Amino acid sequence: MRKLVLLVLAALLALSGAVMAQDDLANVDPSGQTVIYWHQFRDAQGATIDALIAQFNETNEYGITVEGTFQGSYNEMRDLVNAGIVSGELPNLAAGYANDAASYARDGAVVDLLPYFNSPEWGLSADEMADFNMGILAANTAADGQLLAWPHQSSAQVLVYNETMLSELGFDAAPTTFEDFRTIACAAAEMTTADGGDVQGFPIVADASAFESFVANMGGSIYDAEANAFTFAGNQAVTDVLSFYKDLYESGCAYIPAERFAEQTDFALGLNPFFLSSTAGFTFINAALVDNNAAFTWNVSTLPYTEGSQALQVFIPSIIMFQSTPEAQLASWLFLKSLISPEAAATWSAGTGYFNPVPSSAAMLTEEGFGANAAIFPYFSTANDILNNPDVNIYGSPAISAYGTVRGALSEAVANVTTNGMSVEDAVATLQAAADQAIADAQ
Repeated sequence: MRKLVLLVLAALLALSGAVMAQDDLANVDPSGQTVIYWHQFRDAQGATIDALIAQFNETNEYGITVEGTFQGSYNEMRDLVNAGIVSGELPNLAAGYANDAASYARDGAVVDLLPYFNSPEWGLSADEMADFNMGILAANTAADGQLLAWPHQSSAQVLVYNETMLSELGFDAAPTTFEDFRTIACAAAEMTTADGGDVQGFPIVADASAFESFVANMGGSIYDAEANAFTFAGNQAVTDVLSFYKDLYESGCAYIPAERFAEQTDFALGLNPFFLSSTAGFTFINAALVDNNAAFTWNVSTLPYTEGSQALQVFIPSIIMFQSTPEAQLASWLFLKSLISPEAAATWSAGTGYFNPVPSSAAMLTEEGFGANAAIFPYFSTANDILNNPDVNIYGSPAISAYGTVRGALSEAVANVTTNGMSVEDAVATLQAAADQAIADAQ
């Protein structure tokens, strides 16, 4: 995977060089520009981004002023941006994921950030590039090689597990093989808690991200960028994951949570041995454990994996730059670049609990620095070490506009092989047909 990342980056550099030959940023002056930035951050995240914006405004040498405003959820942001594309009234920067950026790019509204990233005058230096998690960059790059969304933060899909329960079952660490994962889930489903509660095994959530994480840890993927096609049919990893789900469920070793986030509540009550969570949920997990006076210890790990395929799926809430003047675009880039200085990156992680793409910032992070979030610091640090482990593959969902629709089809596929009782073969065929239609509709 790391070799693949290097190959991808080589292609990105080549593409950027061709663009730079036509548009030399060295002659652009960003002085005095005002940058309008629509973001999704509230509470602690909002306070942290406001502080970083204020610091940039006070310290940048070009007199650039960034005006950040909260504009609601991602869904509300998409509606605003799509309306702005029609009216011609867009901000300079707005929050979104890479697949959002790919959708906006179809209307010619988005700026490719690679020429800025690689600019001799305005881009990252050799030292800055060496201190940047290139796996995150590659995971956020569009199928055509463009970087349409700036990956200044990320979270990841991890296995949250009950260390105490696993020890009682004879395991001193999280399962690293699918066989051990099944053994633990099935054994746990035969347990009862001290007050007589029934432990239920592994909670299967009809969630696209969880499914993709399992596929990645079986050495597979769901999308062929060269063919611009989803590859569910004939995909052994996809078949194996759906079969794994079906077997766990029909064997009584897994269950369907009663409602959204019920698996987290069940975990806090000691009613399952492990579940999948975004690292962004650590504060909620800890709060549930405190509320329920949980006496067990917990930890985090990757999912089980096949040999050579240990993977970590990353979620990359990003910032998208929209077409404007050369001067405003360069000013916008300089603000984006400021967010990945080690100091700013450490401030962001400490204030929000999200990862950043700057490995050296980890040395600046302390339990005390996490303040109100100090209780999650050990789990954040463990997951951050996994994220920056060169032996762990970084997986990102396809950065294409059709992906949002396919996520719904993936959730249906999981439900089909569990509660709906559909065969794996029929579920895969249904999924492939839905994905093909999504690609066609996005053309």
